[in-house]
Amino acid sequence: MTTAPRVRILSTGSEILQGLYPDTNAQLLSRILSARGFRVAGHVAAPDSPLLIEKALETALRDCDLLVMTGGLGPTEDDVNRDILASLWDRPLELDERAEAMMRERFAARGIEMPQGNVVQAMLPGGCVPLYNHWGTAPGFVLPPDKGHPVLVALPGPAGEWRPMLEAAFEEVLLDSFPNLPVRAVHTLHVAMTPESIVNEELADLFSGREGVELTLLARRGHIRVRIVAEGVDAAEADGRVAELRAEVVRRLGAELVFVEGPEDMTGAQALVEMLASRGETLALAESCTGGAIARAVTDVPGSSAVFLAGWVTYSNAAKSRDLGVAEELIAAHGAVSGEVARAMAERAREIAGAEWALSVTGIAGPSGGTEEKPVGTVWIGMAGEAGSEAHQFLFSGDRAAVREWSVNQAVELLRRCVRGVERTALLRPGRIDAAG
Repeated sequence: MTTAPRVRILSTGSEILQGLYPDTNAQLLSRILSARGFRVAGHVAAPDSPLLIEKALETALRDCDLLVMTGGLGPTEDDVNRDILASLWDRPLELDERAEAMMRERFAARGIEMPQGNVVQAMLPGGCVPLYNHWGTAPGFVLPPDKGHPVLVALPGPAGEWRPMLEAAFEEVLLDSFPNLPVRAVHTLHVAMTPESIVNEELADLFSGREGVELTLLARRGHIRVRIVAEGVDAAEADGRVAELRAEVVRRLGAELVFVEGPEDMTGAQALVEMLASRGETLALAESCTGGAIARAVTDVPGSSAVFLAGWVTYSNAAKSRDLGVAEELIAAHGAVSGEVARAMAERAREIAGAEWALSVTGIAGPSGGTEEKPVGTVWIGMAGEAGSEAHQFLFSGDRAAVREWSVNQAVELLRRCVRGVERTALLRPGRIDAAG
């Protein structure tokens, strides 16, 4: 079994430590490098301080085969990474004439004369492999292992610039430096409307004890990803390990709980849209507390125009009656947040739009508006189809955004099960539903 090289990621920039921006570079780099066969051993961020960057480097350089740095290659006084790395590797900075010419051409194309201060970006450690920047100004570079240090890749901060530069680094130097990278296969099973604790109980003994295979659960408000990552000396071995564990996961959870397999970023809305499209059926929506969030999730899916006919955001009681025709007497008798109104909203939306299916949501997202009988987080989801209508009550926890996200995810999964004729009530437990199940 090939051992995956260890990689550490060092993000530099005071704006990260000040909480102004999330460290999305580390997240994206981890995904890319993991897919390439590396094992990410750690992330660290450092502000634009030479002393603190040096301390972070001291720690990172001790225990990895590859170090990837982002940021700190700009033209300003706080862009110090090139100087620090040139000193650590004992490779004095030298002017790279091609990098300078590329920068001058980029400024000239915009009708601007390049400030002299930008020339410092073309100063690279002697003997490095330059990574030329066709999308910005700052070039990156690769330093070979030296003085006990691992291979180092220095990249600018913007992902739109460093992603193609990293690909160039692989082609030009990294594949030669790491010739025996394991082949990695990834397969994701998406599960909805099932508490994470139940999924964990079913799969608990699969999280360890299998050579070359890792199982991970990623849960977020009604959507659980069961992620299988396997390594092998070749694609056949990696794929075989994935297939073996995937079959066992499906056997234990049941095929109907897995709403889709494959793509990492698949959503419940995408699964629903694709299923309706394959059946030649259409959808209408009537939303209250979600404020159009279900419609947005549906229309984010390419090709959704073949499925989605119309939607209404009827936030007020008056709009529910005026735009959808929900009887005022029904609202007065049961309240806007009720199964009766949720069913009526779905029925009327289906009828007006002429769709095969309709989905409705009405609830109390908070932070105010709750009562003892209907506390904040109370949500009714309604569905209507040719065979009739139904509604299900939930009590979601969290803030306003969390309640709305729970509502969207549960609504599309309920309708998916309804369309397929799958049991919809077994897992609708009473009580508050949160991320832990």
